[in-house]
Amino acid sequence: MNSRKPLILAVIMLLVFSAGLMAQDDKYGKIDTVFAEPYQIDAKNWAVNVSMFNDEEIIAISIPLTFKAGKTAIVADSTIFKGGVAESFRVKHARIDTATQCVTIGLIADVGVSVPPIPPGKGRVATIFLSALDKSDFKLTMVDTVTTPPGNNLQLVKPPTEGIVPAFIVKKEAKEKKVKVEKKKEG
Repeated sequence: MNSRKPLILAVIMLLVFSAGLMAQDDKYGKIDTVFAEPYQIDAKNWAVNVSMFNDEEIIAISIPLTFKAGKTAIVADSTIFKGGVAESFRVKHARIDTATQCVTIGLIADVGVSVPPIPPGKGRVATIFLSALDKSDFKLTMVDTVTTPPGNNLQLVKPPTEGIVPAFIVKKEAKEKKVKVEKKKEG
C-alpha cells in the first residue's frame, strides 16, 4: 500500500501542473479567442464556422477540434478557408481523423514567400462541413477543442514566433429567425 502513495501523489501533481499549461496565455493585451459556431444545413449535414478575435498580428494557427453526435459516427467531409482571414496563407491544412471524430486545422502564413500576417481584429478562419458516416440524419451535440497527435494544441502564433493559447468558446446554434408578416386591414 505504501508503494502506491508516491504514484498517486505523482499523478495528482501531473494533473495540477498540466491544467496550468492549458490555461489561456496571452501576455500581449486582451485574451485572444477562437470561436466555434455550429449550424444545421439540413437533416443530414452540419457545418461549423471557426472564427477568432486577436489583438495582435498572427502568423500561424493550430485549431484541433472534436465533434460528437450521440451514437452516430460523423465525419468532416471538407474544410474551406476561402473568404476567411487566413485565405492568403501559404499553408492551409485540415487533417481529418474519422476514427476519433477530430479535425486539426493548421495554418502558416509564410514559407519563404512574403505573406502578410492576419491583422488584429475579428474574422472567420474556416468552415468545416460534417455528415454521418452512414448518411443518416443526426444532431451535432458537441464541439470542443482537444489535443491531436502528435501534440497539436489550440494555439495562435504572433511574430516572430511567440505562442498564444487563446480562449475557446462554442457559440450556441443559431436558431432560424422567424419574420412576422402583418397583413394590412382593408377598410
